[in-house]
Amino acid sequence: MKRIPLYISAVLLAVSCSGTVDPDNQQPDNIPEEYTEPFTLSADKTEVEASGKDYVTFSLKDAYGRDLMTDKNALQGINVVSEEGQRVARMETMTRFIDDGTYNFSATYKGRKCENTVQITARNRSSYEKYHKNVAIYKATATWCGPCAYMTRALEGMNEVSKNHSVELCWHYQDELALEIPGSDYDCGTFLVSYFNGSGVPTVILDLKETVIEKASSALDNAIWELRAEHPATCGIKAEAAYNQETGKIDVCAHLTSSTGGSYDLGLALLLNNQVIPSGTNDDGKYSHIVRAATGNYFMYSDAIAEVAEDEEISMTQNIDPLKYDIDDLSVAVFALVKDGEGARIDNIIEVKVGESVDYMLN
Repeated sequence: MKRIPLYISAVLLAVSCSGTVDPDNQQPDNIPEEYTEPFTLSADKTEVEASGKDYVTFSLKDAYGRDLMTDKNALQGINVVSEEGQRVARMETMTRFIDDGTYNFSATYKGRKCENTVQITARNRSSYEKYHKNVAIYKATATWCGPCAYMTRALEGMNEVSKNHSVELCWHYQDELALEIPGSDYDCGTFLVSYFNGSGVPTVILDLKETVIEKASSALDNAIWELRAEHPATCGIKAEAAYNQETGKIDVCAHLTSSTGGSYDLGLALLLNNQVIPSGTNDDGKYSHIVRAATGNYFMYSDAIAEVAEDEEISMTQNIDPLKYDIDDLSVAVFALVKDGEGARIDNIIEVKVGESVDYMLN
């Protein structure tokens, strides 16, 4: 019999040993194609800066350790949202924050919920934005306009974060509530639609910067969030509005303080609330935040520009005719414009009811 040389035997032995299976890492022979429960959510970090630029990236793994969020087909069926209302955008794996707080995220895949929650803490918003920011929602609308009712419902359906960071001003368009522009054939609603290249009513213009025509709460929520992230407020506003029995006017005293210093243009708008228009197209016939008077800088920088140093306060007083309206139905919007390219952008805005006051609000 022919013998196999010793060195060949050694090689065969080494090959045989290298093929052994570690039972701790053994994978099942038949892994199902469909992702399998339980699903586990995880994140690449649990603490972030509330700067609007610091991202958290999520993973959602199934029972076999496969990450569903790397599969575009699976990603279509994934929904990641926190108990506090913060969402990961559809078909995305990341999110960012502009509000301090603790957020408890969970996920679903095709309606099946993951078995755990992930807690993310966002912090230090005041380092990026000292004062609470409100976005000015300019709505061009009309009582005769059927689609305007859908926009009204979309605004009412915004999440609480959006509502807490916005002030609505309704500029009516060719109806009984339209505010005429002196010396012009236009009303303010018609002018705004034309100036901002809207296609008609309803049109929503945010901070004189972004035009929104989609009649969906989610679209408005996203647009407001993006504006707050891209343009943090550089000033805070406080104001008092009191009815003067002797003059029959509303005395408004507004104050502005800048956290950065810069050029600002303060303006006012008188808003009428709690009106019922039986012939209107809103479901309940109710209309509010109707602009009845405004300073001329409601859409563009005026000549009355104030240079403000960091932490300096400036003030403005104005006497407004309440017209024929019940004082209880009136409020005043106070806004501050800043330059933005060739035009202007609203840096911050507040609303104060007549007979009340609003103090500076810090983050």
